[in-house]
Amino acid sequence: MNWTADLALFFGLLVAMMLSGMPVAFGFITLNIIGLYLYLGIGSLSLLATSSFSSIGQFSLIPIPLFILMGELLLRTGLAGKTVEAVDQWIGRLPGRLSLSSVGGGTLFGALSGASMASVAMLGATLVPEMAKRGYKPEMSVSSILAGGGLAVLIPPSALGVLLGALAKVSIAELLLAGILPGLLLATLYFIYFSVRAKLQPHLAPPYDAPDTTLGHKLHTLLTVSPLLLLIVIVTGFIFLGIATPSESAAMGVIATLIVAAFYRRLTWDALKKAMMSTMTTSAMMLLVIVGSTGFGQLLAASGATSSLVAWVGALVIAPILLVIAMQAIVLLLGCFIDTISIMLISIPVFMPIILNLGIDPIWFCILILVQLELAGITPPFGVLLFVMKGVQQHLKVSEIYRAAMPIVLIQILLVAILMIIPQIVTTLPELIRN
Repeated sequence: MNWTADLALFFGLLVAMMLSGMPVAFGFITLNIIGLYLYLGIGSLSLLATSSFSSIGQFSLIPIPLFILMGELLLRTGLAGKTVEAVDQWIGRLPGRLSLSSVGGGTLFGALSGASMASVAMLGATLVPEMAKRGYKPEMSVSSILAGGGLAVLIPPSALGVLLGALAKVSIAELLLAGILPGLLLATLYFIYFSVRAKLQPHLAPPYDAPDTTLGHKLHTLLTVSPLLLLIVIVTGFIFLGIATPSESAAMGVIATLIVAAFYRRLTWDALKKAMMSTMTTSAMMLLVIVGSTGFGQLLAASGATSSLVAWVGALVIAPILLVIAMQAIVLLLGCFIDTISIMLISIPVFMPIILNLGIDPIWFCILILVQLELAGITPPFGVLLFVMKGVQQHLKVSEIYRAAMPIVLIQILLVAILMIIPQIVTTLPELIRN
């Protein structure tokens, strides 16, 4: 069998397993067992067991459960809502105030937790009822919730970023820092969009007389949430300054979150139990994903598909940037139908050898993929954040949510284009810590 037939067989079996309803990670592991047995014989299965253990028994993966635990603690203790309240006090009477509060709160919560699903659930439950009462249409209310919630994928601490770094075998510290400026740029684009649209179409976000807030009150609000802002310094600041590794920063972040929750008198046994259970479930799923991806990479190597594909791409007379654009288009298409974890499992083992062979900065490419993964969460018809939104606000029609998501999709595609034209937005911070 040649390598093209091998790839067709692998992905055909994979699609069949997914359509059967088998969990993604187990589907990949099953495919790996069948493939290695066919290509290398029964003795190769011990290799799969060894590589599975070594792939997840790494110190660099510790941030995954710890970042997830931070987000769960902030959500279960109710501290996440304080970030939205603080941002709302500082926005004042700008057009589309509540939409801007959603984006600002999502940015801040993303910098605290890195959990996009939790962010959408929190913002949706907190702000959508208030927006509906103020006459906001779904084009402004739902759009801003999806925009604010999705920012958690880019802005550290991002559990999805750590997982992508582990799969792509790049520096996790550099990848986390590389997401800061693109994340802030995306938040700025959202602010501009919602402000301008609220100004041009006031019927979508009717202005209302917000109570006057003095500077003293604003400063008091900022002081109230200052312990939460300290978490950002501990997690992101310590990595940037080289004081701690991502694993050490994540551990300190969890301890600091527990202390802050106790300080606000929000730390209860029930909240702690729910946070731990949810963390264990999500972490186990992500670690199984790494096992599946590692085995899939071995299967591609054993069949010769990886080396043949890299050689074929290297022989093409085509600009590398066009290949990158093609890869982005593939990921964008996959995002319409499958979840982010599945996209990483399918694309990273195939794309990364090509990217390295072309001499393209892997950190820059991984950030482009992260933006696409964020996009996959809100892309109709199967974006997971769309269904989270529907779950917390069941009165909304699915068609309304889909329609509200489209401007956000276009803004994120614009961000990808900007990052391709000006890669320094991604590479500046990683280069600083290298030097």
